[in-house]
Amino acid sequence: MAITTRGIEADAIRSAARARVGALARADGRWRARRRAGASRADGRLLLPGRGRAHVHRRADRGRLSATLRGGAVRQLVLARSTRLLELGLRRVAAGVRALARRLPRGAAFAAALVLAQVAPCSAEAELRVVATLPDLYVLTRAVAGTAATVGLVARFGQNPHDMEVRPSHMLLVRRADALVRNGLEEDSWIDVIVRGSNNPKAQRGSPNVIDASLGVEILKVPTGRVDRSLGDVHSTGNPHYTLDPGNLPTVTRNIAAGLARVAPEHTRAFEANREALLEKVAEADRRWRTLLAPFRGARIVSHHDSWPYMFRAFGFVEGGIIEDRPGIPPSPQHLAGLVRRMRDEKAKVILLENWYTPDAANLVARETGAKVLAVPQTPGAVKGTDDYVAHLDYILTAIADALR
Repeated sequence: MAITTRGIEADAIRSAARARVGALARADGRWRARRRAGASRADGRLLLPGRGRAHVHRRADRGRLSATLRGGAVRQLVLARSTRLLELGLRRVAAGVRALARRLPRGAAFAAALVLAQVAPCSAEAELRVVATLPDLYVLTRAVAGTAATVGLVARFGQNPHDMEVRPSHMLLVRRADALVRNGLEEDSWIDVIVRGSNNPKAQRGSPNVIDASLGVEILKVPTGRVDRSLGDVHSTGNPHYTLDPGNLPTVTRNIAAGLARVAPEHTRAFEANREALLEKVAEADRRWRTLLAPFRGARIVSHHDSWPYMFRAFGFVEGGIIEDRPGIPPSPQHLAGLVRRMRDEKAKVILLENWYTPDAANLVARETGAKVLAVPQTPGAVKGTDDYVAHLDYILTAIADALR
C-alpha cells in the first residue's frame, strides 16, 4: 500500500512540474506576442520609437543606458528579463524535482529524472559559450573552438554591420556568453551597447574573456588628422576588413585560440590543433588562389565601399577608385564624374559591389565606362555554400577571375 501511495505521489509531482513548465512557457509566449505587436513592456523597461539618441531605464539600479543607433528610427529595445524570469522559474522547478527525487523509490526517482530532463534542457549544451560579433569572426572562432564550445553570432549572415539594429535577443545572447570575440576596429562598435545591456561582466572591455581579433595585425588606411561624422563612416582606428587577407589569419586565429584558452585552459591543446588544421586548409587554398589570379596581377578594380584593401594587397590588385566619396554617404555627381574619367584613363573594367548595397551608382558608372558590376558577399554565409572561410574567398576570387578574363 505504501508503494502505491508513493506511485500516486510521484505521478502528482510529475503532473505539477509539467503544468508549471507549461504555464511559464505560455507566459513567455504571451510576452513575446506583445513585443511583436509593438506593445513591449518587460519589467518596466521600454525604449519608445524615436530618432537619434534614446535612453533605456533599468529598474534594478535606476541607472541609465544610452545608445546612439544608426539607420533612421530606433525601434523598440527591451532588456530581455522576461526570458530571465522564465529561466529562473525553470531552474526552481528543476531544483524541486531533484529534491523530491531523493525521497522517492528508485522507479519514481527515474521518472522524476525524465521530468528534470524536460525542464532543464540547457544542461546538455557545451560548457563553454562563445559569442562572435561578425560572420567572419564567427566562422574562424567556430573552426578554432571545434566541439569544445558553442559559438553564437550577433550580426546576421549577409547583414551590413553599419545598419545593425540592436535587439533584446542580442543582449540575452551576450549575457549568457563566457567569451566575446570582437573586431577591435569599430566595425562592430554597436557591441558596446549590447554588452552594457547584457549586464555580463565577462563581456565588458578589459575583461580577459574579451578577445580582440585584430591585435598584432598590420592595419591599413589608418586616417590622419581630425575624424568626425561629416566624413561618413570613417573608422578612426583603420580599415577593419583584415580577415579578407589570408596572410592575416595566423595572427587572427592566434588571438582567438589564446583568448579561448584563457577562459577554458583545459582545452588549450584542442584549440591549437584546430587552429593548425584551419591554417593548413587555408594555406592549401591560398596556393590555388594565387595560381588562379596570377594572370591578373596589377589589374585595377573599383570598389563601391572601401572593403577590399587587404584582399587587393594580398593578390596583387590595384585599387582603381571608390564609388563612395565618403563611406556610407551617397556619392556626389562631381565625384562620380571624376571616377568615370579615371576609370577610362586607367582602363578599370570591374566594379566590386558588396551585395548588401543598392547597385544604382555602380550601374551608372558601369554604363559610362563599360565596366562589369560584380556583386559579391563581403562576409561569409551571405550566399549559400559560403559558410566557411575558404568557401567564402573561393566564391569572391573565382568571380573576380571570371570577370577579368
